Parts: sequence; C-alpha cells; structure tokens
Amino acid sequence: MAYDPNDADTKAAVAAAVKAAIDEETRGLKAKVTELMESLKKAKKGQEIDPEDHARLERELEETQGKLTEAEKKLKTATTEAEKHKKSYESESQLTHRLLVDNGLTEALLKAGVKPEFQKAAKAMLAGQVVLVAEGDKRIAKVGDKTLADFVTEWAKGDEGKHFVAAAGNGGGGSGGSDGKGGGTQKKWGEMTLDERTASWKADPVKAKALQDAA
Repeated sequence: MAYDPNDADTKAAVAAAVKAAIDEETRGLKAKVTELMESLKKAKKGQEIDPEDHARLERELEETQGKLTEAEKKLKTATTEAEKHKKSYESESQLTHRLLVDNGLTEALLKAGVKPEFQKAAKAMLAGQVVLVAEGDKRIAKVGDKTLADFVTEWAKGDEGKHFVAAAGNGGGGSGGSDGKGGGTQKKWGEMTLDERTASWKADPVKAKALQDAA
C-alpha cells in the first residue's frame, strides 16, 4: 500500500508513535532527576564536599528539571493530538465498514434474487453478522468463514431467506399476485388494504414483516 500522509490510519499511527517517543523521553528525564537528587543528598551527608562537584550536580539537576518540564508540556500536547487522530481514525473506519458492508450486501442480495423492496429488511437482519477481515491491503466482508456473497447465497436458499426471494415464475401465467388474483405483481405495504395486510400476516409472517419494514 502506498504511503499517504493524509490517511487517517497513517495520522493516527504517527501521532501515537510521537506520543510514545516523548513519553519514553519523559520517563528517562524523571529517572535522571531522581538520580541527581540522590547524588546531592549523599554529597551533603559527606564530611567533605567538593564545591565544584556540588555545583556541577546542582547545575545538571536544574538543566534536567527544565528539560523535564518542557518534555511534560510536549507529552500533554502529543497526548491530545494522538487522541484526536485516534477518534478521527475510528470514525473513518466505522464509516468505511458501513459502506463496505452495505454495498456488499446490496450486491450479494441482488445476485441471490432478493426483491428490491425486501432489501432494507434483509440488510437489517444480516448486517450485524458481517465482519471485515484484512487480507493484505484489502478488507474482505465475511460471515464466519464464508465470504459475504457465499453466505447470502446460502441464506437466500434457506427457510428464512427464501421468503425474500422472487419466485422464478413470478408474474407469469397462472402465478398469483399478492391479492391472489393471478398475474399481478407484489403490492407494497402502503398499497394494501387492511384486509390484504391481515391476510399477508396470516399467510406468511416473515414476508409480511419484510414488506412492512420496507415501507
């Protein structure tokens, strides 16, 4: 994959790396300050104190404390920046996930013969089972160990999915429409009378629910 400095994933990774580096530097400076303070305490306890060594230790301690203060400021800024890019990356990842799953389901459902008016209901039933798996630079939509297309194909042939699939002879001679008069097409939920809706629920609750959800 080509390096893209404006990619949300890249920005989040860079920000996290910068934060980690500054965090490590800060820990090192804190340890150095502790070490120098201990050295000064030991020097003060001694019967003879070399003025030059004492002055050197104090200068080094002062310089290290100054560096530590600056590092802590940088760490605070880096932490804020890392959190911002992390949220941006998570938001973009969620959007990408939704788009890939939605588009993948649309294509798979159409290929499996699911009627357009049942797409919304079918997606609502299946979307939660789909995960994106990284394969190299690509993200592949899967359900369990099956690709999304294979899973939907099997689902459409099963007891649950078959109610969403258009019959091969639908609309042909002698085939019944939703009103049972033959030759008609499936009415939408909003086009049905109360009696037709009641009959639909009694005849096929799953199909009736799908029609209602798609309205």
